[in-house]
Amino acid sequence: MCTSAYNELPRAQIGFLLGKAVSPKPIWRKWLKGSRGFFVPILTRPSNPKSRFCKTGFSDSDIADLISSDPWILRRSADKGLGPAILVLKNILGSNAGVLKVLKLSAWYLKYDLDKTLMPNVEVLKSLGISSSQIVKYIFLFPRFFLHKQESIKGFVKRVDEMGFDRKSKMFLYAIRIMSSMTLETWELKVKLFQSLGFSENDILVAFRRAPQMFATSEKKIEEAIETLLSSGKVDISFLVSHPELLICSVEHRLKPRLQVIENLEKRNLLGKIPNLSTICKYTEQKFAEKFVVPYANELDQ
Repeated sequence: MCTSAYNELPRAQIGFLLGKAVSPKPIWRKWLKGSRGFFVPILTRPSNPKSRFCKTGFSDSDIADLISSDPWILRRSADKGLGPAILVLKNILGSNAGVLKVLKLSAWYLKYDLDKTLMPNVEVLKSLGISSSQIVKYIFLFPRFFLHKQESIKGFVKRVDEMGFDRKSKMFLYAIRIMSSMTLETWELKVKLFQSLGFSENDILVAFRRAPQMFATSEKKIEEAIETLLSSGKVDISFLVSHPELLICSVEHRLKPRLQVIENLEKRNLLGKIPNLSTICKYTEQKFAEKFVVPYANELDQ
């Protein structure tokens, strides 16, 4: 193939793919940057990208977005790869809109045999009493979690069960996902950290059942949060066990600034009732300012 024909062919193929719906030029640049040797043979096959997706009901622009987000999905067979994967997603998510939402964030899903990875894991979670709506939510938020081997998922469930987790808790699936994100060694390191800071083994398990996401935080951040809160004199270990969500807050951007504001208001006797620290830290920046900064702006400036 001569150089001029070689250079023009991808543009023509992409123009055919997109039709009149989308201007091909920006997509052409995105797809072919550094990848000309890969895309020319693919886009000239009889089974071009448009024909691979034509039965999905997706628009040309949707197809373009999916392929440009992860072009390597084009290596998969239409009949044995892309089609079955999209069908599995549609069966779980219920609509093309849901499938597109997932694939625009995680187009690499189409590189997997979802009938042997995603679907069995979804069935395992459903058998545990986890609702379809929560599973769908987690597919959007944590797509990689569902690609673990089925035996691994069952192992994570076993570890969470052994901690006394209530399967009816809305945190149950979150706990399983957190367990999947760390090794046993990492878990043990964090347990030892909590114990060194004054938490008993039971305290740790209770706190984990209430806010498993705290174990997704680094050891350094956990230690900084606990030391900041305890040194404030406003909370003790038992309070943190009851409100472990505080340990997820940013020390520099939330805990310290809000503790300082509350302390200044208390020194000036401006607060009739000392508010619950957990509630204070859950407020948005705007709501916190409206309740504890704006009404006392003059006094705090003095």
